[in-house]
Amino acid sequence: MRKFITIATVGVFLAATGSVALADGPDLSIGASSSYVFDVNDPDTGGNAALYANLANSGNESFNIDLVQVGVSGGNGDVSYSAKFNTGDLSSSSDDGVEVMTANVSYDAGSASVTAGRINTPIGYEVLEPWGNANISRSMAWFSQPINHDGVTVSSSTSGLDIMLGVVNGVNPGNDADDEKGLIGSVGGAAGNVDFNLSGLFSEENDVVDVTILNLILSSELAGMDVALEANLTEMDPDVGADVETTGVALYAGTNLGNTSLNARLEFVDAECGVGCDDELWGLTVTAGWELADGVGFRLEYRHDSSDLDSYADGAGFEDSVDVIQAQLVLTN
Repeated sequence: MRKFITIATVGVFLAATGSVALADGPDLSIGASSSYVFDVNDPDTGGNAALYANLANSGNESFNIDLVQVGVSGGNGDVSYSAKFNTGDLSSSSDDGVEVMTANVSYDAGSASVTAGRINTPIGYEVLEPWGNANISRSMAWFSQPINHDGVTVSSSTSGLDIMLGVVNGVNPGNDADDEKGLIGSVGGAAGNVDFNLSGLFSEENDVVDVTILNLILSSELAGMDVALEANLTEMDPDVGADVETTGVALYAGTNLGNTSLNARLEFVDAECGVGCDDELWGLTVTAGWELADGVGFRLEYRHDSSDLDSYADGAGFEDSVDVIQAQLVLTN
């Protein structure tokens, strides 16, 4: 049934935008990624999935199909559309089906632009697509951030600032049965040679949990390197039970030397979730990449994580640290 609904949704979207496509487009984009992961801890049944490129518990020593994505976009005058369809380990669809990651239509009214449908989140430095990130694995903060939303947004630029405000079903797409809606927004610009983006979301999920997410990104070029600092706060306040709050900071730095790239991420997360589960986590990730051909890249990565608690699966038990080695092949057009 889920697969039928997905296919029907794709069909309705393409039919609704068909007349627009004839005017300009459609333009197609394709991306694909496969990886190999070796977890030095070698857990019997996974358990360190957050550190793996494909996020799969069974992938502690395996080859994986991370993501295959097809995008389509086009427009006609002031109206434009775009959509992305995913499959693979990073797709949220079950039984290797097709996931509608985004599907939206925008109208440019001159002073503002209105977008309706399934949209990318404005929150976070990293994205779902492997080819959109400098590292193979993702930061710890990424797991408390949304990927996309169903809703309507209004965007405008004024006084050197890019501003967006929107209403969405909730933190994640779907959630149609919930009569509460979420509010999202972002403001971005530049101060000297530093670019900044502040984004946030508030939602009352299923009338029982208040969720607040705030995210700040500062990026610039320093001593020939691209650098970025991300600060993230996620707070969940349930009507019953303990509050959960995570605060994190991640520092990114990278440079290119011809066809070779070097990127590093240093991160810290403080998680507070009640008695017995408060934790402080540190992570260091180093990634080297090579451009093999136009649109084809190969990357190697070493990652070390540590925790105040024994959080990482190790054989049949748990340890306070873990080391992971990964390789990844990425193709984009």
